[in-house]
Amino acid sequence: MNTNLFADIKFNCDVSDAQFWGFYSICGLLMRYRDLYRSEMGLKQWADIPRERIGEWISAKESHWPDLENEPFRKLNVDGQIHDPFDFVPINAALSREGLVYGAGYGMYLKPTFFLAELRSVRRISGLTVYTSGRELIRDLFTSPGMLQKKTVFLRLEPLVGLLLYKHSERNTRHASVLEDAFAQYGFPHQQIIDVTFERRIEDMALRYADILLAHEIGESAEEVPEWKDIIALSSGDRQLEHYLRALKDLLADTSDHGPYRRIIETCDRGALSLSIALTEGFRRVLFPEIKEAYTSFSRNEDWNAVERARRSGYDKFHSRMVDIVNLYRKGSSKDDFIRDVKELLRGPGSTK
Repeated sequence: MNTNLFADIKFNCDVSDAQFWGFYSICGLLMRYRDLYRSEMGLKQWADIPRERIGEWISAKESHWPDLENEPFRKLNVDGQIHDPFDFVPINAALSREGLVYGAGYGMYLKPTFFLAELRSVRRISGLTVYTSGRELIRDLFTSPGMLQKKTVFLRLEPLVGLLLYKHSERNTRHASVLEDAFAQYGFPHQQIIDVTFERRIEDMALRYADILLAHEIGESAEEVPEWKDIIALSSGDRQLEHYLRALKDLLADTSDHGPYRRIIETCDRGALSLSIALTEGFRRVLFPEIKEAYTSFSRNEDWNAVERARRSGYDKFHSRMVDIVNLYRKGSSKDDFIRDVKELLRGPGSTK
């Protein structure tokens, strides 16, 4: 493999980070720094990091950002063919033969995001090409365990393991009952030291839950709204509104007939149900209290019908709200007027401010 390709992907990751690091909270940025440090150093995600080493690493990285933030992204040379860095389809046609997968797209705050990882598998499901990746070789500060880009899904096991490790560390918090049930269903005892057995269990948990993430991406594809990307772009600069709109879209996918909750109910997968609810945070938790109420009922008598009722009522609510927002967008108002109208809509009867 051309080492220049690796260097160019890494350069594009650094440029994106230089442009968008200020969008994160201090706490969020430090967590992302730690994850990226482990990735670049080839460390296990539960490895301790000496404070002085990561401090030096952060200082060195940030010292280059002023020189990078105005740089354009580099095009990628793959087997003599020059590609736009977001043109991942032909790039992966070449890289997959070498056991690699390249991902590119836009994350939260429309941050450009790139990664290169070892390829675990590639499949065709529901009209989508699904790449599952293992160890990551190059990545930026933003990671998402599942990402839908056009008709391609990227399932990233390494960031998913990191997310599960974070949730494992929360087992003694106020959400412990849901988390305890989730981890117990996946074979974890109440107290589990980090050893070879723990490593095997957390990786198996990630591999199993990746199918639930895939169902979310399938639901998102099935419920695609052509204007939604433009709506997200219009909301850029208003972080709270962007978080709300993304949560609404995620919840529509989650509750879709093609999405994860339907799959969980059909397979009676209690572990996936508990984990999905434990992973529901921010606006997604606020907008969908019905699923937590259904889980409370379910935990007493395993009433899957209660979960199904919550899924259906949730879908109707989220679909109706998205239709209202799309109709506002189609009016062709200015950005400021559109944002004002959406916020007025969210203040309406039965809305969550």
